[in-house]
Amino acid sequence: MPQISEKPMIRARLQRDTPWAAYALGDLADGYFEHSSWLQAGNATALIYREFPTPVLWMQGQDQDLADLAGELPREQSYILQVQPPVIPLLERRYRMAYLKPMWRMSLDLNRFQPGDTTGAVRLGPPDLAALENLYADGEAAGEAPEFFFPSMLEQAVFIGGWHGAELAAVAGTHLVSTTDHVAAIGNVYTRRCHRGQGWATRLTTALVQELLGLGMETIVLSVHQANQSAERVYQRLGFQRHCDFYEGRATL
Repeated sequence: MPQISEKPMIRARLQRDTPWAAYALGDLADGYFEHSSWLQAGNATALIYREFPTPVLWMQGQDQDLADLAGELPREQSYILQVQPPVIPLLERRYRMAYLKPMWRMSLDLNRFQPGDTTGAVRLGPPDLAALENLYADGEAAGEAPEFFFPSMLEQAVFIGGWHGAELAAVAGTHLVSTTDHVAAIGNVYTRRCHRGQGWATRLTTALVQELLGLGMETIVLSVHQANQSAERVYQRLGFQRHCDFYEGRATL
């Protein structure tokens, strides 16, 4: 299976569908690219990201090319998945699927976004780590805490918080910000349970989008569980729209 290692060639393939490939584009950056393996078959592309104990699999493509690529993936004990629906039956020929979550990838329509109320929104940084971890701990018992947060993100990404006294009431953050490709992915959004229904998610996400646009981002995406209709409505009011559906989950031998 042909591997690709030249960034310009990889970037050109990913830019065929930038909203879906946003995270993959972020992995072209130094510090991430070293953990990445890129495979191709015709118009199909696969990223295997190996920074973590279980590699992450992402795929892009259609029809027979996608099937050919899926059939030639390296044999791993397990993959963490971010794949679109046509990939699932292809992987099921070799793997068992588990914990599949149906998701929407949403992308901001720049023509629909209107700056709005950002009362209480402030930029967070490394000194706020303890307060942010305390906020996320609020959601652990209910399984609502963000799953993809590392302390280094406070320095490398963009986080907007809202304070209630000495504690954080809510936060809207990012998983990646690529100034090279002008792409950002919103994530790590959480509102403390006792502060829900007060408009924090809308105000902080509005402030975050304004910050990202000010940094020159041209594509801003986020992912939301298809069952979380209330969150989807918040994002739709801000100008986000569904781009594609996909699954998060795990494939295991």
